[in-house]
Amino acid sequence: MKRPVIVCIDDEPDVLNSLKIALKNAIGDRCIIETAEGGEDALELLADLQADEHEIALVVSDYIMPDIKGDELLQIIHERSPNTLKIMLTGQADLDAVGHAIKYAKLYRYIPKPWHNEDLKLTVVEAVHSYLQDQKLADEVIKGREANQKLQLANEELSAAESRLKQFLAALPVGVSVYNPDGSIAYINHSAHQLLDAGTELADTMLANSLQQLVASSEFYEAENDRLYFPENFPILRALKGESVKVSEVQILQYGLTITLEISARPIFDNQGNIVFAIAVIQDISQRKELENFLANYQRTLEAEIVERTEQLQKAAFAAEAANRAKSTFLANMSHELRTPLNAILGFTQIVEPSPNLTVEDRENIRIIYRSGEHLLTLINQALDLAKIEAGRMIIFPTNFNLYDLLDEMEDMFQLRAKNQGLQLVFQRNIDVPQYVRTDEVKLRQVLINLLSNAMKFTKIGGVSVRVRRKRQGSSAGADAGDVMDVMDRSNREEARGNDSEGELVIADENPTNLDGSTSYSPPESGNLTENDLDLSGSLFLQFEVQDTGSGISPEELGKVFQAFVQTESGQKAQRGTGLGLTISSQFVRLMGGNITVESEQERGTIFRFEIEVDAVDAASIPTPEISSEVIGLKPDVPSYRILVVDDRTDNRQLLVKMLSPLGFALQQASNGSEAVEMWENWQPHLILMDLQMPVMDGCEATMEIRLRINQRNHPPATSQEINVSGVEPPMPKIVALTASTVEGRRSLALLVGCDDFISKPFRKTDIFDILHKHLGVQYLYSDSTESIRAGDRGDRSDSQSNAALAYLPKLPPEWIDNMKQVIRSADFDLIARKIEEIKDTYPELAAILQGHLDNFDYQKILNLIAEAEESDRGDE
Repeated sequence: MKRPVIVCIDDEPDVLNSLKIALKNAIGDRCIIETAEGGEDALELLADLQADEHEIALVVSDYIMPDIKGDELLQIIHERSPNTLKIMLTGQADLDAVGHAIKYAKLYRYIPKPWHNEDLKLTVVEAVHSYLQDQKLADEVIKGREANQKLQLANEELSAAESRLKQFLAALPVGVSVYNPDGSIAYINHSAHQLLDAGTELADTMLANSLQQLVASSEFYEAENDRLYFPENFPILRALKGESVKVSEVQILQYGLTITLEISARPIFDNQGNIVFAIAVIQDISQRKELENFLANYQRTLEAEIVERTEQLQKAAFAAEAANRAKSTFLANMSHELRTPLNAILGFTQIVEPSPNLTVEDRENIRIIYRSGEHLLTLINQALDLAKIEAGRMIIFPTNFNLYDLLDEMEDMFQLRAKNQGLQLVFQRNIDVPQYVRTDEVKLRQVLINLLSNAMKFTKIGGVSVRVRRKRQGSSAGADAGDVMDVMDRSNREEARGNDSEGELVIADENPTNLDGSTSYSPPESGNLTENDLDLSGSLFLQFEVQDTGSGISPEELGKVFQAFVQTESGQKAQRGTGLGLTISSQFVRLMGGNITVESEQERGTIFRFEIEVDAVDAASIPTPEISSEVIGLKPDVPSYRILVVDDRTDNRQLLVKMLSPLGFALQQASNGSEAVEMWENWQPHLILMDLQMPVMDGCEATMEIRLRINQRNHPPATSQEINVSGVEPPMPKIVALTASTVEGRRSLALLVGCDDFISKPFRKTDIFDILHKHLGVQYLYSDSTESIRAGDRGDRSDSQSNAALAYLPKLPPEWIDNMKQVIRSADFDLIARKIEEIKDTYPELAAILQGHLDNFDYQKILNLIAEAEESDRGDE
């Protein structure tokens, strides 16, 4: 709290200073003493003090001053601060001026000059004390008024609260009664009055009677046994003894009807712990009791029905389990039955196709058969994949790979198709997308192929765009702020495409638009951001978008595009596909840690958007890609190996025989496991290609029997006298399981019973050749080299193969190179095969290399070799 202020006013500085000293000696530090030289200065000072909220207790002013006379000044001060005390000093007494000051300024005292210090001290001290007493009294009066007002408001609120409480209690649908410690009724509302009215004379005088009289004059019963309630057990009486009681079995006869009451009673204590009241809440629960009885009876009935229904559901569950087992058996059998002939179809086409006696047309027809078989295998695998997904047995196989190469491969695969349809195909990625990642490359490739195939199929005008960005935490579906677009940098892209690739490359400032017309990307505002500034390590999410300007999907069908075996109206009109592609794609995306969504507008197009979690990896962790070439024989010093082919189907045995016999292997055949065991005993093969599913004795039993006999031979009983007269130990056979079945656990079972390896049907020639190298150490001669190259070293010979093949390549016709560069990006097997046939007679070595890559669908490798051949051609110039 600020100290009060005394203001001294005089036009003579010496007098003013003496007055200040005298007042300081008189009152000490109880007040702040301020001075002003003249009236104008005083009024300005007083205004400042009031603005700072100071209390001006006293003004001591001279009378004779040049600007404003003392009496006039004090009158002005009084008007501005009525509670301030005023004292006037003067050496020339003017009764009119003093009277004027007393009348208009409420002058407190008049002190003549020169003043006596004692007189001045007493007058000022008395004035300050008087001011403070007046202020204190005024504060107390104000506080008293405020307290009275608060008390009045509190009384009014209390009265209103009591009135409201009475109204609330009276309006409650339950009875409320309050009892004094002696049992007399202190309060009872209307509902309690009615509930406790047992038709007695107490009804009209309830408030005047005690609880004991009420209980004695009324008949209360226990609902469970129809016994009278003893007064001492009545809940309210027990509450007056200190108990909190709630009972719901009190019955009372009222007007000839039996009603059931629920009574809750509890004591109310004062601050000393004494019981001052007991309050009871009484409620008619007759209807609730009836409902409870009904529900109890209904529950007993329901429980009986549940038992019966449970038995029915158990029977249904057993039937469903049997049906599920039948479904699994059916899928396994269908897989085996379909993939087994496919193995022969695809295998024999691989054997026949390289034959030099075939015409171009014959070779073209064989390739059509091969591609049709591959397509059929894809459809079968899709159905089996869906079955695995539904059973929860589909898993991912993450690998390290080059994401940029995968995107390039997708662009090459669909570019010519887009051009033939008159569409623009655009691939874009943000610069912060890592080049080398770890996830399931096969499933990611399949998802992109499915989405791009759909987009191409349903787009007639416009184009298709693929966009890849890194999704940051909290970012929207659109591009992140500050993203720098980077047209995919590919070596020799412009050169490989030629001059007729109009519309295929994306300019950095071209921004494809979304369905709502907004752009998904922003061009860079500055060229300062580089890959060195980006964090491309660790786990992250990548978002892929495939957008087309096709026919779109109606809102009614949008919700079922990911359902299995369901096609939209557009898909039905196209009369292509199984209705499984998007279903499997959505499940693959989920397995890779993401989600897929779709936006579409009819006649404007569709956007499929999905995100997956990947790990950014170093370039050094990417395996060197294998380069496959046609095996034409064995290395001269390779020993003669005996190989036993075991399969119950003649065509499958013949397939393996025709694959291996031209290479010089010694081959024998067995049609079941029993024959295989006997053949092993008599012929001692180095390697057995064992089918697992056969009659008489299956492959697993035959393998176990062979392993058992080998173990007995190596550890004969002590009494055995068997002697090996030849002195040459028979070879320990390698057993490789072959099966067309996709039943889970087949591989594990085969390895468990003693197989050394496992191959799924249908297989490629390279699968068989790799197995022979792996387990027998076989080394091969390839069509592109006279050197012996081991199958397992293909990853190490990528460069040497190209160098060996291209070292003696003559100049290729420029028009053939240009045409080949175009058709290779279409991924059209027929077109590529025809272009290879054109050079086969003149350049057989290069044709063999290209054909080997084509057989394995390695389109990018073909493009790379064409580019190398072209560079070699230029170097010769």
